[in-house]
Amino acid sequence: MENEDFFNSLAGTNKTSNELRTQFYKMVEKEVHPRHKTILNSGQVCNHVWFIVQGFAMAYIEKEDKKIPYQFWDKNEIMIPVNSFFKQLPADGCIKVLEKSTLLAISFNNIKKLTEAFPEFNLFMCNLLLDLQYSAERRIFNLTSIDPGERYALLMKESPFIIRKASVELISAYLGVSRKTLNRVRAKR
Repeated sequence: MENEDFFNSLAGTNKTSNELRTQFYKMVEKEVHPRHKTILNSGQVCNHVWFIVQGFAMAYIEKEDKKIPYQFWDKNEIMIPVNSFFKQLPADGCIKVLEKSTLLAISFNNIKKLTEAFPEFNLFMCNLLLDLQYSAERRIFNLTSIDPGERYALLMKESPFIIRKASVELISAYLGVSRKTLNRVRAKR
C-alpha cells in the first residue's frame, strides 16, 4: 500500500503499465529515521527521492548559527532537493526530519533505469518538476509581494501542518519575518 501511494504520487492520473509498477515497487526501499535526524547535509549530493509515509521534514540553510527553512514536507508528500538530485550537484541546504519519520526512497540510478526502460516514467518526472517549479515560483512571489499577515494567513490555509508542527522560530524564519512580527500577526487573529 505504501509503495502504491508513492507510485501514485509520481504517476498522478497518468495510465501506467503493470510492468512499470512492478519494477518501481522492487526498487523502493523503506527508511525509518528518529526525530531530528539530518538525512541530507549541505554539500552532499542527493541520491534519493523520498516519499513521507509518516513524519514531518524541512529543508533549510544555516546562517549565523540559525536554521532558515525554505521548504517543509508532511505525510504523503514527495521530498526532493531538485538541483541536487536531478543535476547530481552538492546540496545547498540540509534536509532534516523533525519527528520520527518513515520514508520510502528510490535512488537516482533506479529513477534513471526507469526513465530509460519506460518512456511514460519520463512524463512523471517532467510533471513532478513542473509542480515543484510552480511551488517555488509561488513561494518567491508570496515572499516578495504580500505582507507578513497575508503570508501567515496563506500558510494557515494552504499548509496548516507547518503551523501545527514547526516551532515559532522556524515559522517566522520560513515567512521571512522576525519572531516579534510573527507574534504580532498571530495576536491579531
